[in-house]
Amino acid sequence: MRFLITAQDTAGNVTLNRGSVPAALKKATELISDGCWNVEIVTPDGAIYQPGEFDQLRERIGAAGSDMSLATQ
Repeated sequence: MRFLITAQDTAGNVTLNRGSVPAALKKATELISDGCWNVEIVTPDGAIYQPGEFDQLRERIGAAGSDMSLATQ
C-alpha cells in the first residue's frame, strides 16, 4: 500500500510515499516541523487528511487492528 504525503516548501511541491500509516504520519509531522505548509496524507483509497485530521487517521488504523496498511478498509 502506498500513502502519499504532499506538501509545499520554499523550493516548490514535495511528494513522498510511505508504506504504512505510522510512517506517513511520522514523515508528515517532520515536514511540518521543517516549515512545510499544505501538508496532506492521501490514503490508498483516496481519502485526504490534513494536519488537523491526523488524529482521525490514527483512529482509523486503530479500528483496522494490527493491519497498519488499511488494506481491510
